Amino acid sequence: MRLKGQTALVTGGGRGIGRAICKAFAEEGANLVVVARHEDEILETVQIIKKIGTRALGIQADIRKEAEVRAMVSKTMEKCGSLDLLVNNAGIAHRNPIEAISVEEYEETMDTNVKGPFLCSKHAIPHISQSENGKIINISSAGGKKGLSELSIYCASKFAVNGFTEALASELSGRVRVYSICPGAVDTQMYHSIFKEERPLLKPEHIAEKVLELCLPESNILSGSIIEVYSPPVPLL
Repeated sequence: MRLKGQTALVTGGGRGIGRAICKAFAEEGANLVVVARHEDEILETVQIIKKIGTRALGIQADIRKEAEVRAMVSKTMEKCGSLDLLVNNAGIAHRNPIEAISVEEYEETMDTNVKGPFLCSKHAIPHISQSENGKIINISSAGGKKGLSELSIYCASKFAVNGFTEALASELSGRVRVYSICPGAVDTQMYHSIFKEERPLLKPEHIAEKVLELCLPESNILSGSIIEVYSPPVPLL
């Protein structure tokens, strides 16, 4: 139980990678704050965590809106008393040729994938910086390292996440460690909504394993690292 007594806030925690991260943290004893926009998905994840045996707080919030993010962090502190780990996982993607991308799709993508992590980090850092194990993990993408056809705005947003990660790590040196995870293709609802072809896929649990590795107190990985995950280190049983 290497995270016992710590509190982790995971955005997009209602399903997919976010839910897998919540489970991995709970199995190491952490208390979870599960944030998402859909109440039914939040409740499902909360019940899973409670069955594991740790505390879980569900918060319905839109991370694109500062007032809701501010309230989210305030409620976390009120109910949990501390905040040690922030995982900026919530994200969306639209797949279209550049000529077909609407301004609304552009704004939704950038607001969710870039503005969201900015707002969550801004309001969480004063509390995370008080933790002996304060860490921020940004879930980026392989598309944040290499441009992908018909995903120009998504890639732009994930390149921005990686730049934000490096800058924030420098700014918070000695206070909070900051990392970016860049997964390849992962078996999630979002992936299947934009890609129809069959191919080998990572499981959400593979990404959760890497996030957990970074968040353990004994981790000594350099803050600001951009970590790519394209294949699992060991088979999942």
